[in-house]
Amino acid sequence: MLLIVDHYTHKGDAVAYLPAPQEGKALLSAGVPGDTVEANLGRMRRGKCQGWVQEVVEPSSLRVIPRCAHVPLCGGCRFQEMDYQAQLLLKEKWVKELFQTTVSPSTTLHPILGCAEPWQYRNKMEFTFSQDKEGTRYLGLFMWGSRGKVFNLQECHLVSPWFQEAVAATRTWWESTTLRDFYPHKNTGSLRTLTLREGHHTKSQLAILTVSGHPDFALSYKEMQQWAQEMRKLNEDTSCFICIHQAIPKEPTRFYEIHLSGPECLLEELHLPHTTLSLQISPRSFFQPNTKQAEVLYTRALALANVSSQDHVLDLYCGTGTIGMAFASSVAQVTSIEINPYAVLDAQANCDRNNLSNIRFLKGDAGEKLQEVLQENASFDMIILDPPRTGLGLKALQIVLQAQAPRILYIACNPKTQAEEVKILLQNGYTLEALQPVDQFPHTPHIENIALLTKTTSNFSK
Repeated sequence: MLLIVDHYTHKGDAVAYLPAPQEGKALLSAGVPGDTVEANLGRMRRGKCQGWVQEVVEPSSLRVIPRCAHVPLCGGCRFQEMDYQAQLLLKEKWVKELFQTTVSPSTTLHPILGCAEPWQYRNKMEFTFSQDKEGTRYLGLFMWGSRGKVFNLQECHLVSPWFQEAVAATRTWWESTTLRDFYPHKNTGSLRTLTLREGHHTKSQLAILTVSGHPDFALSYKEMQQWAQEMRKLNEDTSCFICIHQAIPKEPTRFYEIHLSGPECLLEELHLPHTTLSLQISPRSFFQPNTKQAEVLYTRALALANVSSQDHVLDLYCGTGTIGMAFASSVAQVTSIEINPYAVLDAQANCDRNNLSNIRFLKGDAGEKLQEVLQENASFDMIILDPPRTGLGLKALQIVLQAQAPRILYIACNPKTQAEEVKILLQNGYTLEALQPVDQFPHTPHIENIALLTKTTSNFSK
């Protein structure tokens, strides 16, 4: 069927409306707004269907030639066929739409900050093991619209060449074994994922092989060492870990790490206007996946915050403490809260590495720990929020409101939940001063956004 691509969804799917007499829309495997395409359509359900583009009959003026051979098979780079400047304008438009009922005439909408180099920017990637009914082995990323099917990755232009070399080396090792992929529905098989991390500035490299925690499918020590040996053929200094993922029904999921070789942590640096931070990152600790753009994000956050040397800043969801450390040299005190124990250990070690003595770290749930801090009669001049994609949640948000900080700097990897929670903050005495979108993930639908809020009244609703 001949279709014209109209727009992208916020998940990055190309949308085309079906011509009369049919009603509904097609979510296409590829396409750029303005394209005329020939597509095969799947079954219509609730006014929508999936469609696979067979031919671009007339290309959009926004279309460019993708770099990767896996486009459009891969579900990762949904925008790689679209001019990068057009991607930035689209993401900026999305942020404006999400906040259209929230902004006021006094809100400053800053232009989006793009990546100076939108290729080979990721410092972390996770690849999945899979097998089909015939036993054919796959190690790579998920196919678009496939409900969990994996293709054998040969190249990826979001990461450095080492990533694809490490995937190929792991695939070679796998072929030499009788190990099977992990099958979650039956809790059978051994191999779950391969996670690779690389320091952008340091070139420090770390590989994690995540395996089943079921004792019947445990790897032998020889098999573990053989995998690590393949990794060390690429770089003798690669940090190699086995992560045992134990999932027992009705019990908390547990993870156990085995350090096979190399340094115990990944090393990285953050280059900021007035300082360079030296960081160690444990295998499973969170760190911004785009190092160079994290530097842009934190630099912009500092400029918007406009803190003083007397300020006491609260950093919620602090991760490895990078945002708090970025602020530390400009303020009197930083209190940081994080639930991940590995991240807290990294954060404390990183403060020592950088000779920072004005940060304290509290390990635990953000809402509960903040409640404890407030009971100590602590007061804050600014609260920095950088929650997971699900947002703060109502409980934590209510406790943030109790703190009555004059300023809130809300950094979000999901502007949709951010916009919903900013509305609640506005209903409780805050004003939205500024929005700053930052493109952390070129060629994908993801975007980071900074919101600066100031308290205008002290009468908070319950």
